[in-house]
Amino acid sequence: MKHKLLSAALLLAALAATPALAQESPGQDSEQIYTYLEQMPAYEGGTGAMMQFINAQITYSNAQPEGMVVLRFVIDQEGGIDAVEVVKGLTPALDAACVNAVKAMGGHWKPGMKDGKPVPVRFTLPVKFGQPRPDGSAPETMPEYKGGVAAFKAFMKQHARYPRKGTKYGTVVVSFVINEDGSLSDYQVRSGVEPALDQEALRLAKLTDGQWLPAVKDGKRVKVQYNMPVFF
Repeated sequence: MKHKLLSAALLLAALAATPALAQESPGQDSEQIYTYLEQMPAYEGGTGAMMQFINAQITYSNAQPEGMVVLRFVIDQEGGIDAVEVVKGLTPALDAACVNAVKAMGGHWKPGMKDGKPVPVRFTLPVKFGQPRPDGSAPETMPEYKGGVAAFKAFMKQHARYPRKGTKYGTVVVSFVINEDGSLSDYQVRSGVEPALDQEALRLAKLTDGQWLPAVKDGKRVKVQYNMPVFF
């Protein structure tokens, strides 16, 4: 029996585009590729539409393992997709399916903007695979940081720092459970870079405890697992 990848398990919040430290990196032809902008790229129709699109592109079966694929790609000035890579893989088949799904999103993005002009932006996307919820459906409302993406960005800008013992750059994905009351528990580093960066990402995740609006299903608050990428 096959199951489509659960939208509830995708956890593709706009927070996935929010770095701990603002960076710019040189791209092809000396063009700057940004990882943070005040106006980040946005999928046409919003995060929910993106979740539905990827859900429709990937088929997940009980015979395949549970886990997470983390992808990184560039959204160019025209909303196209370039330089897709797997940062953390699960199986060759699922990795390839995720890569193909991301490539298929090309042309469906509004590009990031800097000084009124579209610019290329590097985007990291975690895709979680797992069994459906016991009731077979996802929450109608996924968790949200209080104040939205802008408030989360402000939090990260204020609190994030690059560790003195850090020697690398990359993306740490921290997983935690957002409980019915908005509190957090069960912190884990799902995809690490090095101990110093992993610990800083965990510290930041724990600092957000109490700042989340929980998921809602059938009018009731429910707890869900959430993946938060932190960029260094």
